[in-house]
Amino acid sequence: MYFVFESIPTLLVSAGLLGIGYWGATTEWTFKFPGSAEVEAKSQEEAKGLDSSLWKVESGIEKSNPYEKATLTAPSKELLDLSELEFLAVKPQTLVRTISGTGYIEFDSQRKGSICSKAPGVVAYILKKQGDKVLKGETIALIDSPDVGKAKTDLMQSLVLKDNRKKSLERGQLAASVLPERQIRDLEMAFREIEIKSLADLQALVNFGFKIEPADYKTLSDTDVFKKICEIGIPESIIKEYKGSLSANLLPLKAPFDGQIITVIKGMGESVGAADAQCVLADSSKLVLMFNLPLDAVQVVKVGQDFRFKAELVEDQIITGKIDWVSPELDDKTHTVKVRASFANPDGKIRPNTFGKGDIQVGKQEKAIIVPDSCIQYMSNKSFVFVRLNDLSFQAKAVELGIRNGDKIQILKGLSAGETVVFTGSNMLRAELLSKIEVQ
Repeated sequence: MYFVFESIPTLLVSAGLLGIGYWGATTEWTFKFPGSAEVEAKSQEEAKGLDSSLWKVESGIEKSNPYEKATLTAPSKELLDLSELEFLAVKPQTLVRTISGTGYIEFDSQRKGSICSKAPGVVAYILKKQGDKVLKGETIALIDSPDVGKAKTDLMQSLVLKDNRKKSLERGQLAASVLPERQIRDLEMAFREIEIKSLADLQALVNFGFKIEPADYKTLSDTDVFKKICEIGIPESIIKEYKGSLSANLLPLKAPFDGQIITVIKGMGESVGAADAQCVLADSSKLVLMFNLPLDAVQVVKVGQDFRFKAELVEDQIITGKIDWVSPELDDKTHTVKVRASFANPDGKIRPNTFGKGDIQVGKQEKAIIVPDSCIQYMSNKSFVFVRLNDLSFQAKAVELGIRNGDKIQILKGLSAGETVVFTGSNMLRAELLSKIEVQ
């Protein structure tokens, strides 16, 4: 009895192994889950859709180029859907030809400059600091210049003497009947001399940047003439500060255009020479874009063409405008040609010395035939597209390619508007032709 009970575990293990062996022999050692039959059937159908042996292929009419007008026909619509081909209806489009290049942004040379003193002296006042915006004609600084003081004094003396000699001449002319003719001529000569000197003294102040109308001084006293000349071009705030004791030496530095002070070079009390810069003024509301283009590309660039430019680190802003200058010379260092365009920058978001990339529109064609480059397949050194003939059939058509613009390409010959081409999966159709048609 003990022997029987001791043999039970061994018998159970043996029976289990026999059962597993029987199951493996009947199922070919595969697991079947609910729905697995449907999945397997679908996989088989997909394999049939992609199976080249099920596609019907007919060669083209030319033996030398059997791919031209060769047709491919799918076995059924269901199996065609499994190939996941995508189609595109060809429509006339506007073709824009562009040339791409790098460029950089800089200040307009007419809107940036150093504000210089026209006479040597010392910086007496700084009325505008770095970062301040100024309008055309506003005073930026005052220079204390002895040369300016002398020019003002000379003009004042000339105006006073001119007035006195004019009166003397008028009195002499009234008494011409009793005065010698020579004395009258001397009075006329003296008046002409002082008149010429007053014009020269006036021109000296004009050269310093002052605007003076001699007629404004005719009715003034000598004291008022001197006071008015001293105050020429000086801001009202400075005149009030000095209360009539203003120096005649002050030379105002004025803004020649609207802009912003970007650099102050000379501080209070520093000496400046004639033509020395006191500050740098720039206007960033209008900037210049400079392209550097290779010589072969610039041959088709002309003044007036449109451009688009994307500056680095400036999001969501495309700069547009027109080309206004093409350099006539080649840069001897970079071997490129400079092409310039101006554009408005009213909000100041675009900063000078910024680099970026852009396109110049050098040509435009209406009603062009354009397709994605994925439509194009190459066989026997020719370019082909696959045109859909009906629900199941496709025809290979040789095409002549034109301008490429990004991922689009122009078709010059071989394809017409209204036709439908394959653009996703055209490589699969190409493989079908290559596998079933032999070139003689």
